[in-house]
Amino acid sequence: MVNQIKNAGVAAMVAAALFTTSCKKEKSNDGSGYHNRSKSAGFTNPTQSIPVNADGAIQDNFDGNATDNVINLTNSTVWLIDGISYVPSGKTLKIPAGTILSSGAFKTYAATEEGVSIIKDIRGVLLVVKGAKLDAQGTEALPIVFTSPNAPGSRAAGDFGGIILLGDAPTNQPDYTEIEGLPYIPGTNTTYGGTDVTDNSGIMQYVRIEYAGYLLIADQGVNGLTCGGVGSGTTLDHIQVTYAGDDSFEFFGGTVNASYLIAAGGFDDDFDFTYGYTGTIQYAVVLKALNSTHSTIGTPTISDANGIESDNDRQGSSLTPKTRPVLKNFTVLGTSTDNPVLRLGARFRRNTNFDLQNSVIGGFPAGVTVENGSSGIFGTNIVHAFSATGAYTPASTATPANNYLLLGAVGTNPFYTDHTTAYNINALIPRSTSPIAATQGAVSKGTAAGATWLKNWTLFTAQNKVY
Repeated sequence: MVNQIKNAGVAAMVAAALFTTSCKKEKSNDGSGYHNRSKSAGFTNPTQSIPVNADGAIQDNFDGNATDNVINLTNSTVWLIDGISYVPSGKTLKIPAGTILSSGAFKTYAATEEGVSIIKDIRGVLLVVKGAKLDAQGTEALPIVFTSPNAPGSRAAGDFGGIILLGDAPTNQPDYTEIEGLPYIPGTNTTYGGTDVTDNSGIMQYVRIEYAGYLLIADQGVNGLTCGGVGSGTTLDHIQVTYAGDDSFEFFGGTVNASYLIAAGGFDDDFDFTYGYTGTIQYAVVLKALNSTHSTIGTPTISDANGIESDNDRQGSSLTPKTRPVLKNFTVLGTSTDNPVLRLGARFRRNTNFDLQNSVIGGFPAGVTVENGSSGIFGTNIVHAFSATGAYTPASTATPANNYLLLGAVGTNPFYTDHTTAYNINALIPRSTSPIAATQGAVSKGTAAGATWLKNWTLFTAQNKVY
């Protein structure tokens, strides 16, 4: 989790001037991470930038109907997101099954934080503001994919910006709070939160988000999927975030529920909750990867990469509604042997409440901590860790971790290695001899091989995929 950006008036005027003249050609491959390419390079279908105005508002006049308030894309085109492109209030961006979206042109933005001004080139951020909706309904056979524009073999976290949904559901922050990680955007409302518990920001089903996320400045960034004040009228299920440059999923307040989520190879926390989030998430998989970079903190530095992290707010206050994620049937896997690049399977801190049930956590240096006045329900979970420290004594400190968990067939490795090697999703099925009960974890004991909810639509070799 990262801090909220505050923009001074002078910086805002500078940003506005920069923004209106900021569309840039892509930079050469000079080691900066940027790569020259023609708009169609690396994709099978032709490409087109999603039309926006000077402020980045997506236009509703290119699909032949400017009056229905629905912005229709097609799956025969790879859609490029220039800079920060946003769906205006009152509009719905409709993305059909099988559509590929990626980063388009860089745009230049300015931001300030505590008197420090920065200029930042950004692309590939899809922002759905309050009152707008995203209709992204993929299918098991035809998922919707947000991914890197770079060729196979040269993809990295931050190639794609990320997806941000903003709603009017309750948080424990003022309603004028701006979502973190974004610079000043002229003409755009980037605030979130309100009083509508059932607020609807749309629907996302069978969606993959690959190589997303970036840091605007130190400790302030955009995640794979960010939800700010998103309400329970929103549908989120079957979403995979792979190799995010910050958190995989982050929830700032709101009441949205979600299910069948996957986070693989992320930089920081995989599930992060704060500012009064009170929804329920059921069936989720966390897979850490050794070959990704991981967040650190302190001097000397130690890992700050957790599977789950939850705060009431940054100050650990008692503001209400109190953060209380209800998490059921999670499988959170670190590494096969102890490795200091990771920290905790779950970290409940800064006065948060929580409810974690029927879940499996294993392969982290330490299992679960409850800090700074936090409290909650921790029931019928299986915890493995490489040390016995934490609020709950792990059932095992075995090395390798799967000597205790017994996931997958004999001889398989349930831990994620890297994004170039196929991951066997059947390795998430507990063996008949596993201590994991049939009601625990993201994939039930007794599930037939090839029949898990991850089949067909997920991808763990995104580095090699030709789109």
